[in-house]
Amino acid sequence: MSARNKPNPASDDSKSLGKLALRLAAVALAVAMMVLGAVYLHYRSYVRSPVLEEGESVTLVIPKNTAWPQVVSILERADLVRRSTYFEYWARRRHLPPAVKAGTYELSGPLGLPELASKLREGGKVDETVVTFPEGLTIFHMADRVERLGLASRDEFLRAARDKQALQKAGIDADSFEGYLFPDTYRFRKGTSAAKIVERMHGRWKVIWMALEKQHAERKKALAEKYEFDRHDFVTLASLVERETSADGERDLIARVFLNRLDRDMRLQTDPTCVYGEETYDKVPRPKYCKDKLNRYSTYVIDGLPPGPIANPGRGSLQAALDPSDEEDAKGYLFFVARRDGTMRHYFSKTFAEHKKAIRRFLK
Repeated sequence: MSARNKPNPASDDSKSLGKLALRLAAVALAVAMMVLGAVYLHYRSYVRSPVLEEGESVTLVIPKNTAWPQVVSILERADLVRRSTYFEYWARRRHLPPAVKAGTYELSGPLGLPELASKLREGGKVDETVVTFPEGLTIFHMADRVERLGLASRDEFLRAARDKQALQKAGIDADSFEGYLFPDTYRFRKGTSAAKIVERMHGRWKVIWMALEKQHAERKKALAEKYEFDRHDFVTLASLVERETSADGERDLIARVFLNRLDRDMRLQTDPTCVYGEETYDKVPRPKYCKDKLNRYSTYVIDGLPPGPIANPGRGSLQAALDPSDEEDAKGYLFFVARRDGTMRHYFSKTFAEHKKAIRRFLK
């Protein structure tokens, strides 16, 4: 036998090992395919299963600016996502992560993944509180209302309304934002800080004031020169008007009466100034408040305007301060008294004798 025809053990072993490797690879591939198939079937079963069964419900809250990993965690805690890996794969294939909107979701079954994704794209209802601040409220009344609605505590609101840094930023040289918070209906998200509430209300005030200031620029300039009024004085005058009347048709007359009295060096003697302050804002004006010589707001004991606004005036009163009545009769009015006839209006007089008759007529 020649050397060429002799069997080669090493070659036979190599072939055997190669065949074994192929068999093992085939087995591994088959196992892998079986595993992948099982995983796929499990995945398909998962994505087709409802996340909420018939009769089940859940409330879901996704805060504003919540990142996707936190959204998944919220869904897991609500037991809406039981296989986060499957859900991540399913959601990313559908570009869901950047599309989720914040809000409060009231979900009820039966609900599947496609419906859940659709709702997350639409966004839940925003958890907001609607609050209306009528014209003429003081910051103390507003603080009470904010606390009652659960937006912020009374103390938090008053601190924000008196914040020196915020006042300086707003260009207000005063002790508080009194007079500079516009009365209106607002929507605030739950958790909104008192500082943000004040900032929003003042922002609304600025818009209204700037529009009125532009509309009555010439008149404002003339009044400012005659009475040496600055912006704070105009807002203070508007607050007096607001506290004296709610009748739109006579706000400009009330403003004119106050200016007429200033022209004659008469004290304004307007009752609402007697009870301005944290301790007295909810009191009825009485002589003990009006004649208190230590009351720096009472226009019965001080000359001219009080040191600042006594309430937050609305658009009509701000306009009246900038554009008081110029009617000939109005220029002679020095007094007014509530008619108390259901009209919410006043009777205006030019003399004290006439005013006393009006008091007997309407108040006795």
